[in-house]
Amino acid sequence: MEPVLPRQLINQPTLVRLMMGIALIILPAVAWIDFRQGYYFSAAVELTAAGVLLAMVFLIRSLGVHRSIQVTLVLMCILAVLGSVEKLDSTPNFAWFSVMPFLYISVGGIRLGSILTAAHFSAIAVFYLSFARSVVDSLAVGTWIQVGLAYLTATGIAISYERVQRQLRKRLHALADHDPLTGLLNRRGMEKRLTELESFLRRHEVPVTLALLDIDHFKSVNDEHGHDVGDRVLKELAREMRSVFRESDYIARWGGEEFLVALTSTNIAAATKVLERLRAQIAESSEFSIPSLTLSMGAAEWSAGVDLASALKQADVALYGAKGKGRNALVQAIEADGNHPESQLPARHDALLDQAS
Repeated sequence: MEPVLPRQLINQPTLVRLMMGIALIILPAVAWIDFRQGYYFSAAVELTAAGVLLAMVFLIRSLGVHRSIQVTLVLMCILAVLGSVEKLDSTPNFAWFSVMPFLYISVGGIRLGSILTAAHFSAIAVFYLSFARSVVDSLAVGTWIQVGLAYLTATGIAISYERVQRQLRKRLHALADHDPLTGLLNRRGMEKRLTELESFLRRHEVPVTLALLDIDHFKSVNDEHGHDVGDRVLKELAREMRSVFRESDYIARWGGEEFLVALTSTNIAAATKVLERLRAQIAESSEFSIPSLTLSMGAAEWSAGVDLASALKQADVALYGAKGKGRNALVQAIEADGNHPESQLPARHDALLDQAS
């Protein structure tokens, strides 16, 4: 089994290069220089730090993504401070000061990264003030200003980079979960929301109504008016649905001209009123790019005792039942009876399709 990199690093190749560059190039180079200058302990610490960075991918297997990041960065902070202890007879190590804040914040996020950045700076300041007072007094003020500016600059760049990356990740996630044409959730995004709802239903006795909506004769719309008009109709319908359903409801373009709506905390009786209002509103509207736009709808109540697949199947069968009744209709999966929601509907989808055609 291949080691799995943290999600933050997989989505940000720059960070992968940064981490590998520090582990394979910068730290070994600094260790070699320190070794040549007689700082053997510092060299060993720097090589250990390089090994810690490379070992991050293996820590993930046993500790998980977030915990492995936390452990790795805390260890790096400790090693960075230890790597400076042997060199208290000279200026603080610029390599540790300029590189580590960026690593802390870029990989660990602003909160954890800022804590480690402050801890790193504070620990080294305490060491110098406590054990290397002569060095502090002997070095020019300009030297300390340079050290501070290097640290602050690295920290500022890291925070800016992390904020940009966070905004980018949010946009990418939004794009991945939404249909680019209508702006509604796509199938992937809706499946994620339904999974969250499924967990919620297990804990609470709150019903959810699932409704599948299909534009009647949409193929003829594309054939007669062109796909540009068909796209406009989809966008207009999406806008209309947003005006009817609540913000707490989930609306998705489930595929082609079919939409799925999850009406949260709503039983099927209450949902039917909303769906009927939408159906009538669409049928009577003259604001669409084509005349006589109608919807067929199938609805099913999804409660804690019903699994998601069954509820979706009930709504799907009810939808084809609406088409079998002549379209521009709403069929409830519970119209049959309380025990067998689908018993009044044709049992096979092909039979329903024959009726609808």
